Amino acid sequence: MKKAYAIVIRNGLILLVRRPGMPIWDLPGGDLLPNENERDGMRRLISELLSFNSVVEDLIGIYTKEHHEEITYVYKVQETVSQSRMESHDYADFSFFDIHNLPLNVYPDRQRQIKDYLTGRFPVRLRLKENKWLFKLKSFIKEKRK
Repeated sequence: MKKAYAIVIRNGLILLVRRPGMPIWDLPGGDLLPNENERDGMRRLISELLSFNSVVEDLIGIYTKEHHEEITYVYKVQETVSQSRMESHDYADFSFFDIHNLPLNVYPDRQRQIKDYLTGRFPVRLRLKENKWLFKLKSFIKEKRK
């Protein structure tokens, strides 16, 4: 399974989103369609999830996870129209945060990917370890939904 996430910077602030039922901030993005090009998929996800047009710029990194057949692509994405109006029916909330002072409840993998963006040494290829507390949180949420 392939996924793509965007780092969208506006006036030195980074866009973070929250999905319904999840108390964790994340980067905008999600699953790519089968046989979909990563850059085209990223553009499609931004358009569908946040309702604004974008230009996919640099590849920040390609990430894999232990025990998962998942590849995650992280791109720097620029709005085609500065200060675009954003709307979303898929996210419970979205907001811009100081990139050097992120909230404490940011998805751990995304913290690493934002850090890689800040170093400026990309593209990064990294195999991430499974985060135990996040695995427990996902399991707990699945149980509660039943």
